[in-house]
Amino acid sequence: MNVKYFTWCLTVLTVLLGIIAFSSCLNTNDTEIEFLSDAQIYGITLSAAYDSTRTLANAKFSIDQRASLIYNRDSLDFGFEPKEAYLSLDLRYAAAVKFYLHNPDSTYFWNSTDSVDIGRLKYIEIYAQDGITTKKYEFRLNIHQQNPHQLVWTQLTDNYLPFPIDAQKTVAFNNRFYTYYKSGQNIKGVVSSDGATNTPLEVSGLPPTIQFSSIVSTPTAIYALDNSYSVYKTIDGVLWTKLPEIYQVKSIYGILPSVATDSILTAIYDKETLKFAKTSDFTSFHVMNAIPTDFPITQFSTANIKDTTIFWRKYMLLVGGKNADNSLNSKIWIIQEKDDAILTSDNTAPIPTQGSTLFPYDQNIYMLTTSTENKNVLYISEKGNGIAWHLADSLQALPSTFNYRTNASIIADEKNYIRIFGGTSERQTELTDVWRGRLNRLAIN
Repeated sequence: MNVKYFTWCLTVLTVLLGIIAFSSCLNTNDTEIEFLSDAQIYGITLSAAYDSTRTLANAKFSIDQRASLIYNRDSLDFGFEPKEAYLSLDLRYAAAVKFYLHNPDSTYFWNSTDSVDIGRLKYIEIYAQDGITTKKYEFRLNIHQQNPHQLVWTQLTDNYLPFPIDAQKTVAFNNRFYTYYKSGQNIKGVVSSDGATNTPLEVSGLPPTIQFSSIVSTPTAIYALDNSYSVYKTIDGVLWTKLPEIYQVKSIYGILPSVATDSILTAIYDKETLKFAKTSDFTSFHVMNAIPTDFPITQFSTANIKDTTIFWRKYMLLVGGKNADNSLNSKIWIIQEKDDAILTSDNTAPIPTQGSTLFPYDQNIYMLTTSTENKNVLYISEKGNGIAWHLADSLQALPSTFNYRTNASIIADEKNYIRIFGGTSERQTELTDVWRGRLNRLAIN
């Protein structure tokens, strides 16, 4: 069929050229036939015979006339293989269409009805009515080369910190990662831009009685509590100063999103009652309502939810930790500010949460926690609702070489990378490895 059509196209082109030559030789007053020189493609749509999801039919193809390029901006799903594809070209004044295929190379004139192997299609060449003008377009069918739903993990290093280590915590501050750790009676630190290599810090002013789980960062400073519930602050990550005691601060929960102004949420003693209080820098406090008796005050993990598309959807999730009576927390808490009060609601955790770590990622909340086989697993709360949780599927599972741990530091950055720093092993020793993961579909240059 292709050979016959090729012969037919050549005949058409020959006739066209003959008519043009003949018309130019006539010296009469008869109207001359005008053959246009437009060889442009104005539109393209595609479909495939075996495409029940209409992946190809729903794909949007763009035509860059200046670069003579046809392509789909949004890559098709990983593994998609179009079979018996059909093209529809908007050709206003074309006489013929020629396809160029590769792997292996071949060319043929297209009759507008035959299916096309678009997986091999490299160029589309249009012949104008004048038989002279042509325009050749490159055709690119973009298909994801990696499964976009796969979370790919890499171990960056296994000796991020020097031994011995008794406790550690990593936070993000000023676009870098600050890790503080206790070695004997000394508090030391390192700073890194990538989590793979680091530079030692000459940490000053931070006492050995610091509670590492209390270390939190804000856009302007890093704060920490010691065992006497005194607050320490650094604005450069190195020099720490003890802040004047206005209230005895029992807990630092982190930044609580608000419909007004985000603040640091704390637990303080006010007239011998444990209450919530907001502060911007620990120099003044806005004291609020009393804390529930079964609410965690130490060794918990929190994550913030701040939906920019829904004005009121701003709150904090909390898991793990111990309550004021030192009992273990077995609930997942939702914390929200409303009408000048801190509202809390809780649900019994369907999964183990002690020693777990929450972190926001891909508009969801993830939890690194433990399974019954003393292995780590990831659970996901869709859209960060904190109520419904499901085990991450095999595409997002942690690698088999990932060592069991609790109390890891986990940070997701603006390039959609997740970094897991250290943690405590099953033998209650501190780990010094760093892992990095990212969903393929969130990869950016």
